[in-house]
Amino acid sequence: LVSTYIGKDKVRMGDIDKDFCVAFIRWLQSEYRTTWGNPLSPKSMSDYVGYFSTALNAAVRADIIPENPFMSLTPTERIKVPESKREFLTVDEIKALIATECPREDVKRAYLFACYCGLRLSDIYALRWRDLSKDGEQWRASVVMKKTTKPLYIPLSGQALKWMPEQDGSESGDHVFGNLVNYGNVNENLKKWAEAAGIRKHISYHTSRHSFATMMLTLGADLYTVSKLLGHSSVRHTQIYARIIDRKKDEAVNLADSVF
Repeated sequence: LVSTYIGKDKVRMGDIDKDFCVAFIRWLQSEYRTTWGNPLSPKSMSDYVGYFSTALNAAVRADIIPENPFMSLTPTERIKVPESKREFLTVDEIKALIATECPREDVKRAYLFACYCGLRLSDIYALRWRDLSKDGEQWRASVVMKKTTKPLYIPLSGQALKWMPEQDGSESGDHVFGNLVNYGNVNENLKKWAEAAGIRKHISYHTSRHSFATMMLTLGADLYTVSKLLGHSSVRHTQIYARIIDRKKDEAVNLADSVF
């Protein structure tokens, strides 16, 4: 099947059926190599298939093909991606960061703000004052997520608001965290800050999002609500955090074994 499809100069949308999709996946798994001659990781293969499937979904919406054949693949025919580790901070570790000076105050504010609302760094960079509104006593942020282009309306807790900079005469179109350094410098500052706070975990900005999710579940928020707060398209994407919480419960219960 791979020899039938892969390598053709032209493949029409109408030629893409379930057999083509299966052959494409098998080709990625067995034959495709990177520029450096290495096979793809399961995550990269899954990403490539996802890009292809997204294009086919667009073709369905444009009435070019009747359906996306990837949707008919069975679980055994799909690429299995090992569950990635989600590094996150505990409540005590977040408190330790709050009590520790960061090399840059704006990095500290932006990171802690995200710990209490779950926004990605790309969305923090894009956040403008006009995106904030007050409904009664509740502040909200209106965000079009950079990664998914999905609109999201996030209620902001008092803790999140506490770490926002003062508007101080900024125009509505100005960025809330306007002076924030670039991505690499953000993470470099985070690393130094975490070390100063005695935290030995590998900290990047994205751990704030993981920390928000696990903190919400630990404090009793239900999985569906946390999924919506994170802007996930499916609860399935949020379940990994629930499994982290379950493991922590198991560890807590088994602490008694070391005593008796």
